[in-house]
Amino acid sequence: MSTTKAVPQERTASLASHLTTALAHSFTLGVDATGSTHHYYRPADAVVIFDGRTLDHYQPLDGRPLRDWREFVAQERGWDSTGQLAQLGLQVDAERKEAHA
Repeated sequence: MSTTKAVPQERTASLASHLTTALAHSFTLGVDATGSTHHYYRPADAVVIFDGRTLDHYQPLDGRPLRDWREFVAQERGWDSTGQLAQLGLQVDAERKEAHA
């Protein structure tokens, strides 16, 4: 007589929970026309800009909406590409900051 033990099932995280976790920490806003990458770091509410692998600039937002930074870069440098989570991240940032205003 053969007995088999049930193998415990691992929890499968949903895509929504993965996105929520990613957005809770940081995401890439995009690459500007000069080739610099703008990355939003939510715990510090700041944008870090990398020129290749070198940190070029650190910009605290101090509660201002991330969309303001996106518009500033659009006017000053222009955007070449947008990060995969940028649109969703901008929306989450706006909702979070408007709720605390």
